[in-house]
Amino acid sequence: MQLDLIIPGLSWLASYPGQHPSHPLHLPALAALLGLSRGHWAPPRHTDALLAEALGLRNDVSHALLRRSGEASPPSPDGHWLCCDPVHLHFARDTLLLADASGLAITRQEADTLMAGLNDTFSDIGRFEAPAPDRWYVHLQERPAPHFHPLADVNGRPVQLFLPEGSEVGRWARLSNELEVWLYSHPVNAAREAAGQRTINGVWLWGAGAGQADCTPQVTTVQACQPFALGLARLAGVTATPANRYTPATGTTLALVDALQRPALHHDQNAWTDALQQLESLWFTPVLSDLKARRLTRVRIRVPDDRHLLELDVTTASLWKFWRKPKPLAALLATAPKPDTANP
Repeated sequence: MQLDLIIPGLSWLASYPGQHPSHPLHLPALAALLGLSRGHWAPPRHTDALLAEALGLRNDVSHALLRRSGEASPPSPDGHWLCCDPVHLHFARDTLLLADASGLAITRQEADTLMAGLNDTFSDIGRFEAPAPDRWYVHLQERPAPHFHPLADVNGRPVQLFLPEGSEVGRWARLSNELEVWLYSHPVNAAREAAGQRTINGVWLWGAGAGQADCTPQVTTVQACQPFALGLARLAGVTATPANRYTPATGTTLALVDALQRPALHHDQNAWTDALQQLESLWFTPVLSDLKARRLTRVRIRVPDDRHLLELDVTTASLWKFWRKPKPLAALLATAPKPDTANP
């Protein structure tokens, strides 16, 4: 059996100037796995691209469809999907910046109220849905023509650099502006502002693509909690289970372990160290045990961030190399190539 672990956020912050927050932690299983591994620093790749590669996705399928397919309720089989994610827009000097919904703490009641209003006011556009308070969609009859930039690319960055490109961009720009005006004046946002919360004053449209997924999976099981990964697995015909803890499975398992991703995104060091200690007990310790017992023949760990992709391989043959000592996470991350330098 083989295990492919994708752990976004494990590197904490790619350009963090101070002592790495993992430095004082006792993480013997993780250190043992890192010490036994053969490592490689590669150019950065997004988590979604790693998932698509593992599941053999061969066409430009709609990200919105894949993510919507991974939600608890099944999507409509007809029409087209577009992510319509709630965001907070704000100016820094003269630059308009976007912050995604991960820091907005949108409640279920707020999302339901806004969905009802959107569907009443913009019924000619499509049907708006919010399976989760911070993940919104619009179901359309026609496939949108422009190229939309993923939300992850624009989060925290100037909006002007990521506007839609291609044909019919004017139509979608007008729609975005109309949605912003409607949200700005909605009582939900008046209440949020009165409570000292950031407003939900915009949406980010993205994720258009083909309506059918053409996949040749390289894995037999996917363990994940993110809807995109679950939806991709389901459309590829691969068994999908939650990634709450390491669960042995037959064949090749792809596990997206994302507990560190949000704390890293929000620079929440305490939450990040707490989550890493949980991963030590729930993932790294049992994985190392199964590797030593030969119930696992290979473990691949991949750590994506904005600057690099760290790829690590551990096999049962590595266990014979007694001269390889445990390596703390902070020591390994210190070997990352500097910007504009070649990979070692």
